[in-house]
Amino acid sequence: MPKLSIKRISEFENRARKIQINLDGKIVATIKNGEQLELDVPTGKHTVQAKIDWCSSNLIEFEADTLSHIALELKSGDGPSLFRIIFRAKEYLKLTKMSP
Repeated sequence: MPKLSIKRISEFENRARKIQINLDGKIVATIKNGEQLELDVPTGKHTVQAKIDWCSSNLIEFEADTLSHIALELKSGDGPSLFRIIFRAKEYLKLTKMSP
């Protein structure tokens, strides 16, 4: 079965808060500061996004086949947090596709 791994970088910002992981628009997990999680995903096309309150990350699209392992890194977005909360809520967090 295809795997999706997400590594949340340990950061001072939001360190005490869990972040939701949404797969295809549905909450499938939460991730703590510095934690790494691995999820089984069905084969096919998917989207993944991280959310905290009304803020979110960029949307990552991927296609999973039977031998896929998709690795993502989650961290705070670029710039000061107050600026991102007010003006770039959809860029508050940043998901990056990594090599497995």
